[in-house]
Amino acid sequence: MVARRWVRVAIVIATLAALGFSGIQVRLAEQAIDAEQDAERTFTDLSWAFTLSLADLRAAQQAYVAVGQNLGEWTSAVGGLLDTANASLDNLRQLATETVSIEALDAADDALADLTRIDQRAREHTVLGQSLLASDLIFTEGLNVVDRASAQVEFARTVERSTRVEAVRSQRQAQATFVASAGGVALLAILVLTPVARKQNPETLDDQADTAVSDLTGDSAWASPEQLMLGSDDSPTTGESAETDTAAPQPDLRAAAELCTDLSMVGDTNELPPLLARAAEIMNASGLIVWVHDSSGHVLRPAIGHGYSEQSLARLGSIPDDGKNATAAACRNVQMQVVERNETGIGALATPLRSVDRCLGVLSAELRDGWESSAAVQASAAIIAAQIATLLPSDPVMEPAAPAATTQESA
Repeated sequence: MVARRWVRVAIVIATLAALGFSGIQVRLAEQAIDAEQDAERTFTDLSWAFTLSLADLRAAQQAYVAVGQNLGEWTSAVGGLLDTANASLDNLRQLATETVSIEALDAADDALADLTRIDQRAREHTVLGQSLLASDLIFTEGLNVVDRASAQVEFARTVERSTRVEAVRSQRQAQATFVASAGGVALLAILVLTPVARKQNPETLDDQADTAVSDLTGDSAWASPEQLMLGSDDSPTTGESAETDTAAPQPDLRAAAELCTDLSMVGDTNELPPLLARAAEIMNASGLIVWVHDSSGHVLRPAIGHGYSEQSLARLGSIPDDGKNATAAACRNVQMQVVERNETGIGALATPLRSVDRCLGVLSAELRDGWESSAAVQASAAIIAAQIATLLPSDPVMEPAAPAATTQESA
């Protein structure tokens, strides 16, 4: 325990400073993301304006050789459209950041210069009454030049969009890193500032654990995952419990922060099994199960697990969220449930997976060596569960036809 007041104050100030710095960096990253997205939208709008100007220019040029049209009116319109296209290209060059896209825009500018020369020759042929020559220029050479200019601008747009999407992704990763780091610092400060519970007689603690197991299972110790995860909710306690070992278990905070960062970047459910294995290692858990609501919204089913065989999860089946067990109690009360270890040394934590307005499911874990009683382990479980909750859908998921997935066979 940190006894001196000035040390505690210094820790609080340092923690607040770290959190403030992380918040500023997250905000700056968000501003950079907004700037990248605005630039991408502006570049797209200008490229489309350029393409539309060329389409209108082509239509106006065709009027040169149409019978009964006013040549002066249409030449004036073409001149204005050429000015608009040139202005759009200049603006696009100012927004371009990649060398490849700048070269493509330069090629489009050369094509536009060729189009200007073709238009001048077409006008001269039209004035001299040489409509056939003017038509040949407009409908052959002019069409090829317009297609070339449009293709170069579209290529530049694609390159710029890819570049800015990558920049946004990098900023998002930086945000996730800062958030995870801030959470790790805050957790470390809480652990340092939390008073250590008094040491108790190991025999007394073992008697308490045996009593809790008896309340949970009736007349025998846990013999299977079903008994552990579906025991009575009369025995589990909420929040922190007394330490059962001489030295309180301390999970690896750096590993927990890295795990939360990796969870924030999950894009496919196939990436979850190895992450659950890492979570189990951090919490000294022999098994983990992520429970989610089925389509009815009132029944929990095991969606994915670590440390159990498919047969074990199938035997567990679904449980009502109003059931008398630790998992249902955690979901119903939206509060962590702590099941004290039995004589085999196995305890449990059931941590709710929360959304803004309701509980999405439960992360249940079998813990070895009395780790379920550690405040640090409970805090780590809450942080990991909060990150997993962001991966769950806000609506109840349909009951799958196949058994729930697992990450490894139980011993």
